[in-house]
Amino acid sequence: MMLNKFVIIGRSNTGKSAILDRVLEDTGLRQIGFRIRDFKIENEFRGYYMHSILDVEGYHNNVPIQTSLHIGHKRIQQTEVYDTFGVQCLRDVLNADREDFDCIVLDELGRGEFTSKDFTEWVNKVLDSDNTVFVLMKNSTNNVTSAIKKRQDVLLYDLDNMSQDEVIKNIEDKLKKRQEL
Repeated sequence: MMLNKFVIIGRSNTGKSAILDRVLEDTGLRQIGFRIRDFKIENEFRGYYMHSILDVEGYHNNVPIQTSLHIGHKRIQQTEVYDTFGVQCLRDVLNADREDFDCIVLDELGRGEFTSKDFTEWVNKVLDSDNTVFVLMKNSTNNVTSAIKKRQDVLLYDLDNMSQDEVIKNIEDKLKKRQEL
């Protein structure tokens, strides 16, 4: 079995996205999938949005998934985004021409996707594919993140136990060996 599913786990702000960006830059891999980004209004954090790397027909390409209320730092999940925009994004990814990308990116899981059965099914379809996949996950426990951690076909990198440099080197070495085959 060729292991080409890379799962990077860590708390918020531990550098998961920075690791992915570095690996993509160093290897020249062309990505498809989605990235989760934070948004600010007047330099104040206001929540997160999902950015599809490919345009998703019928949607704005950046859709809020979580907003933050100033009172007690309470956050409100926009869970229906996973059922609609998120599912369509992953459907488009699996229907994309393989000549147009080298890897699929799911950045990041662990925020609210577990509320969507359909989105969870599409995440599993992506992981069941023979594509190279990068999954970035918060170090949280829900049915989606737990199931991914238990898969036998993934390589887990936990930033509580490895440095960013170790993770980058290990992933790049594995990708290089794959190219040599």
